[in-house]
Amino acid sequence: MKRRWIGGLAGLLLAFILGGCGATGQVESLSPEEMESYIKDKEKAYILLNNTEDKEERKANIELVEKTIESINVMEINAKSEDMLDNGLKPKDLGLKDIQFGTLGIYKDGTLEEYVSLRNADHPTEDEKEKALQQFIDNINS
Repeated sequence: MKRRWIGGLAGLLLAFILGGCGATGQVESLSPEEMESYIKDKEKAYILLNNTEDKEERKANIELVEKTIESINVMEINAKSEDMLDNGLKPKDLGLKDIQFGTLGIYKDGTLEEYVSLRNADHPTEDEKEKALQQFIDNINS
């Protein structure tokens, strides 16, 4: 019984260690109210602003950001969500000023510092989007 318990504990510990090695950034979708308070409360905020009714396009942008960014938490909002449309909200109403749709931006003390486009019009292939995003991350981390 004791060996089984120790073996189980060792297996669990190994799973935590291996899971942590491949850690990537996480994208969390926020409601308009949550986004507004998040921007106000954070000294530095990474924001993904989607503007699509296409669930696959939105999912692709979120997955690209999660795959490319390591250990940075990104908050996402879709300007075409029911919460935004039903309440007649625009990104600027949430504190998201000067950012374009389909971009990942960095806000410092509520002000947009930099952003990168993830729009198909700017980057027709997924490879181009990934390269632009990686260059953006490299620039902000240097």
